[in-house]
Amino acid sequence: MKMLSLSFLTFLLFLTVEHNLSAQTNAKQPFKSVKIGNQEWMTMNWDYKTPKSFYYNNDSTIDAKYGRLYYYSNAIAACPPGWHLPTLDEWWELINYLGDINKAGPKMLADNDSSIHLLAGGYKSANINEGEELFGFLETYAFYWTATPDKEQTAYAVHITKSTGEIEITSYRRANGFSVRYVKDK
Repeated sequence: MKMLSLSFLTFLLFLTVEHNLSAQTNAKQPFKSVKIGNQEWMTMNWDYKTPKSFYYNNDSTIDAKYGRLYYYSNAIAACPPGWHLPTLDEWWELINYLGDINKAGPKMLADNDSSIHLLAGGYKSANINEGEELFGFLETYAFYWTATPDKEQTAYAVHITKSTGEIEITSYRRANGFSVRYVKDK
């Protein structure tokens, strides 16, 4: 029985590793990016299918613009080679380079060649309402995961209000689905 269990666990590990390698090598390259200060950021929301990634409202017709929404663990796992999910410190570096927390939001949302073009892609709530998935705030708020965990079930995300450019950095449940941007490894 122990041998069967060990074989099954080895098989599951093989499938997990193979899926992660496949996810990373099959992603479309090269990635559109912009250099801002000492960082190179992707200029589009990530759109690589993983088991825990979702289109807003499960509508695949909007993926070309908004990309997918990812659970925290999948935001880290879906990363292509040579890129990584930015830490909270890397987000602060970007925010400070663009002026500070009071000025950077509109610049990050701007649609110009020197911007990372953040999109107000809404989110998928960790809460469930009578078996229905809850999506909200499309074209109102931009939610982006950081690689920085907070507690066992939470991690930090950058939250930007589209109408005002106001930036909030808050800890959220990791089971929320947020947009993802990656930073090139140095």
